[in-house]
Amino acid sequence: SQAESDAKTTKGVTPPGSLESDSYGAVRVEKMSRMRQTIARNMLQSYTTIPQLTNFDDVDVTDLERIRKDSQKDYDSQGVKLTTLPFLVKALAVALRNHPIVNASVSDEGNEIIYKEYVNIGIAVDTEKGLLVPVLRDADRKNIPQIASELVEIADAARKGTFKVEDLRGGTFTISNLGAIGGTYSTPIINPPEAAILLIGRSRMLPQ
Repeated sequence: SQAESDAKTTKGVTPPGSLESDSYGAVRVEKMSRMRQTIARNMLQSYTTIPQLTNFDDVDVTDLERIRKDSQKDYDSQGVKLTTLPFLVKALAVALRNHPIVNASVSDEGNEIIYKEYVNIGIAVDTEKGLLVPVLRDADRKNIPQIASELVEIADAARKGTFKVEDLRGGTFTISNLGAIGGTYSTPIINPPEAAILLIGRSRMLPQ
């Protein structure tokens, strides 16, 4: 019946946590894990210490998609699905080498710029414990096959919880892939103490 359908619709999803109440009605209270507490502190640090500016651009990836599809056969035998991400990581690593001001951070005292001569790309991975950012080290010194293979390894380790804390440290720039869940545009939060972050939206067909 319509009444039963409406009841199911309005019930929604029961959130986790223990049942309690406040001045207005029932609430559920869930203690945050240490990981989520750390993520929350980092987000607060980002918004209070790093100026946030977002720029949106569309990029024609027609040629990149052709190269990716033509190269996939070479990766099938290795059991690696070749996505667009390894190409973007490599391109970004080269760009950071050519624009060191983006591959830099400000000192804790706020009076020095620290230029990193290594390029470590953080890859945001959505896990059950929250958004983790394992680091792909020396991305500028690796080729596409090496990057593709390591991306799979670090993402799996993050999702399975087999990573070490050190695997999340030392990044100089972060990539967040909104396109993986179908999104197009968003405003990502910079990962302190980095200077910038790149959010990738989904690729799609557009009229020329």
